[in-house]
Amino acid sequence: MKNKHLLLLLLFAPLLTHLKCRKDDTPQGYYFQCKLDGKLYIPDGFCSNCLQATILYDTILMLGGNRNIEIVTIGINDSNKIRVTNYLLNNYIGSRGSYKNSFTTDDRFFTDSLRTGQLTIKRLDKVKKEIEGTFYFQAYNPVQNKTITVTEGKFKLQYITY
Repeated sequence: MKNKHLLLLLLFAPLLTHLKCRKDDTPQGYYFQCKLDGKLYIPDGFCSNCLQATILYDTILMLGGNRNIEIVTIGINDSNKIRVTNYLLNNYIGSRGSYKNSFTTDDRFFTDSLRTGQLTIKRLDKVKKEIEGTFYFQAYNPVQNKTITVTEGKFKLQYITY
């Protein structure tokens, strides 16, 4: 009987090792990622500023990532200080999302009053200088008369201050 159990265990052990529980797909460490028109966008890590977060004078937040020449950025101006809250990305007084995909000036996409989005800051650790949250937005390019859609954005970054 023992041999039968051992044989069954040996047969099914390889199958059991390949079974995995569904895990959260959030990356570990610092990250910035989103879907750009449905395709995964992750900064490539081969540049000095692939992941960036800066808080100026406690009231201006700039964060984003770049992959070669593709850049996704978000800028917020909050006169009450950057904090854990939701920010509307509608290009009103420095509150916008943007996308750029080449070296030319005709390829800039920005949120506006019709194509908006949201930045949610979920955690702001001023001791460790870490910021974490989610975002989504639509951005428009008037030269190309084209809109891009950024969805499922998430980030955890260490920020610098000035």
